[in-house]
Amino acid sequence: MKCLHIIHRYWPALGGSEKYFTEISERLHADGNKVVVYTTDAIDIQHFWLKDKERINKPYEMKNGVEIRRFKVRKIPKHPIAQKFLSKIPGTVTKSLLSFPSPLVPGMLLEIQRAQKFDIVHATALPYDSILYVAYAIAKRQNIPLIYSPFIHLGEEENDEVRKNYTRKHQLKLLSRADKVIVQTPIERDFLLGAGFSAEKILLLGMGINPSELEGGKAKRFREKYGIAGPIVCYIGPKTYDKGTFHLVNAMSKLWDAGDPSTLILAGAEIEDFKNFFSKLGNEIRSKCLLLDYVTDDDKRDLLDVASVLVLPSRSDSFGIVLLESWFYAKPVIGARAGGIPGVIRDGVDGILVPFGDEKELAVAIRKTLVDRAFARKLGLAGREKVLQEFTWDMKYKIVKSLYEEVCGVS
Repeated sequence: MKCLHIIHRYWPALGGSEKYFTEISERLHADGNKVVVYTTDAIDIQHFWLKDKERINKPYEMKNGVEIRRFKVRKIPKHPIAQKFLSKIPGTVTKSLLSFPSPLVPGMLLEIQRAQKFDIVHATALPYDSILYVAYAIAKRQNIPLIYSPFIHLGEEENDEVRKNYTRKHQLKLLSRADKVIVQTPIERDFLLGAGFSAEKILLLGMGINPSELEGGKAKRFREKYGIAGPIVCYIGPKTYDKGTFHLVNAMSKLWDAGDPSTLILAGAEIEDFKNFFSKLGNEIRSKCLLLDYVTDDDKRDLLDVASVLVLPSRSDSFGIVLLESWFYAKPVIGARAGGIPGVIRDGVDGILVPFGDEKELAVAIRKTLVDRAFARKLGLAGREKVLQEFTWDMKYKIVKSLYEEVCGVS
C-alpha cells in the first residue's frame, strides 16, 4: 500500500499523537508499504500562534524508511478584515480559530492538487481543522479511503470550555466523511455514537508502549544526577493550566505545609501560562520543584523508575500515554476525572481519579499513595498487568494494519 499520513507535528516533536503516527508509519514501512508523512515545521506546539518558538528547517527528510515532508506554518493575521477573509477559505481557517489556533499551512493546501497517487490517507488530530481538511480533500480528489484519528479532548462533563474546541459542527462534519474513525477510549467512542455516528464507522483502538524502549530505568542514577533524596511526585507532559499543572503545584503546597518531604518534578515543555504562574510563586515553593524541559529517553526512564507516583490531573487528554509508561514501572497513577483519562484509569483498581481542579482532593490522593505504600504498590502492579496484556504497540499495530488492508481491499 502507498499510505499518506497527515499530522500537525511529527518526529522529532514529542506527544501522544506524534508517537501514535510514528509507530504506525514505521511499522507499515517495515512490512513493505510506502509511507509519506505530511506535517508542519513546528517542534514547539506554540509555533502555531507565537513567534520565536522552536521549529525545524528540514522540508524533506527520511526516518526509518518513512518519507517526511514538512510545510511551513504561516501566522494568521490578527487584522479583522484578514480574519474575515481567511474564514471563507476551506481548510485554512474557520471561525473556530478566533478562539483556538489551527495552523495556516498554505504549502500543504497546494498538495491537494499535486499530491502523488496514494491508496489510503490517515490524518490526525483535532482541533487542527486545516490538517484534517487537507486529508479529506486529497481522499476525495483521489477517491481513496479516508481514516481519521481525531483524539477528541472532551474535557469536564459539566464544562465545555475544552470540548467546544473539538466538537464544533464543521469538525464533526469532517469526521463524518471518513470511512473509519479510530478512537482511543470508550468515552470518545460513546461521544461520537451520541453525536449520530454509526458503530460500524468507529474503531476503538487505544495507545501502546514498546516494553523494550522503556526497560532500563535507574532510580539511583536520577537521584545522583539531580541531587534528590526522599519521595518524588512526578508529572510528564506540557506544563499548562488545562493539563492541571497549576493545581498540582498548589496541591503539593498543601502537603509541604503539613511537612511532606517530597520533591515535585514537572517534566515537559513550558507553555507561556505556566511560566507566568510559576514566576509568581514564593521561593519556598519553587525550591521544592524541579522543572525539566524535554527529557532524554534515559532521564525519562530513570524518572519513571524513581517516582513514587505519577500525577496527570489533566482535562485535555484523550488518552494519556504516560499513564501506560508509568504502569510499566508498576507505579501508581493519579488522573483527573475529565477527558479520556477515566476511560484508561480504573479508579481504586490501578489508579485514582479526582475532579479536575480540585486541589484538596488531589492533595489527599497524592498523600494516600505516599503514605500507604502497600496500596500504591497494588495499584501499580494492576496497571502493569493491564499494560502488558492490552496496551503494547505490537498489539495495536496489528489492528491498524488489518483496518488498512480491509478498507484498501488488500488480501
